[in-house]
Amino acid sequence: MDILRFITAGNVDDGKSTLIGRLLYDTGNIKDDILKSVAEDDAVNLAHITDGLRSERAQGITIDVAYKYFTTAHRKYIITDAPGHFQYTKNLVTGASGVDAIIVLIDAYNGITEQTRRHSLVASFLKIKQVVVAVNKMDMMGYSEAVFDKIKKDYLQIAVQLQMDDVTFIPMSALKGDNVTRASEQMSWYKGPSLMEWLENCAPVKVVSEVMRFSVQYVMDTESGYAGRMLSGTVCVGDEVTMYPGEGKASVEKIIHGYNEVQEARAGENICLYVSGGQAVRGSLFACADDAPMYSNELEAMVCWLDSERTLAEGNAYLLRINGMEMSCTITEVLYKTDVHTFEQYSNGSDVVVNEFAKVQIKTDGKVAYDLFNTLAENGRGILIDEKTNYTAGAFVVA
Repeated sequence: MDILRFITAGNVDDGKSTLIGRLLYDTGNIKDDILKSVAEDDAVNLAHITDGLRSERAQGITIDVAYKYFTTAHRKYIITDAPGHFQYTKNLVTGASGVDAIIVLIDAYNGITEQTRRHSLVASFLKIKQVVVAVNKMDMMGYSEAVFDKIKKDYLQIAVQLQMDDVTFIPMSALKGDNVTRASEQMSWYKGPSLMEWLENCAPVKVVSEVMRFSVQYVMDTESGYAGRMLSGTVCVGDEVTMYPGEGKASVEKIIHGYNEVQEARAGENICLYVSGGQAVRGSLFACADDAPMYSNELEAMVCWLDSERTLAEGNAYLLRINGMEMSCTITEVLYKTDVHTFEQYSNGSDVVVNEFAKVQIKTDGKVAYDLFNTLAENGRGILIDEKTNYTAGAFVVA
């Protein structure tokens, strides 16, 4: 049984908690004691099912990223529930970095807002391919087809600007259950899938690159062994590999997966790789000699800035991390920023502030082995760390 990871994103009070509660309730994934704890006047408060902290419920908001799990006959699901507030964009970026799909929730009364645009920009930034726009609270708008069509038309303009090629639109009421796990009798004009049907037909994202990339997480004490993760491709006993940094050459002598010695390992597996020749360190990248990554001390990246205390400016120094590799770096140039309202690219010489998106030129102290995010996301994304505070200052994808 496979696993689908998806995230919900929307404004405050758009109904994210109610929607998740509805999914869990309708699929029979809530224990009896939890149902009793959220019962109010002989009815279940769906929104409270996802509240993990009493302070959240007291304030009426969700203040952190929460994870919920449920299972159907078809597959297992992991839901990432990110807060809708502007100041928690960093939580959304963090939560969305490893998902297969995103639900962009829109209140039918309020329509598209600045946060809708920001959440969509995050989806585009992380290249999330499977996007559903859930137009919620349709019951409050008399289940109007015209209201839904207007929001759909407006959002399609955003999708074109952000090059989001595959967007599904579903009118729903999370509170009433319309088009969440069952077709709505109130919206017979809608002929598409319910949200649950859409989720059941989503495909988990798989690494499709055939190039071999192995990231070293731990150096074994003996036998020239390295523990780490296969980012992409396949490695076999006898393969010749190049180790970065340094471009040292080595031959694969043994592969351990779990407790077993195997002849090959594939993308996504955690393994121990034993080699002869060369020497690697934590953060090293192994690649086949004929499928070399980019290897340079300069790279261009799209950055989502997360630091509310310190702005990103030309000349600032950080610690760059891709997988286990870390290297000191400097921002040499801010090429442009992206306007969250219009998605236009502009440059006005100002610093990049928290929650802004920008394309920057980065120079590292030594050569770094990386891939373009569009080519191999697993080795084309990372973070910038403030070395003084050890704070994650920005998330980036190599452009």
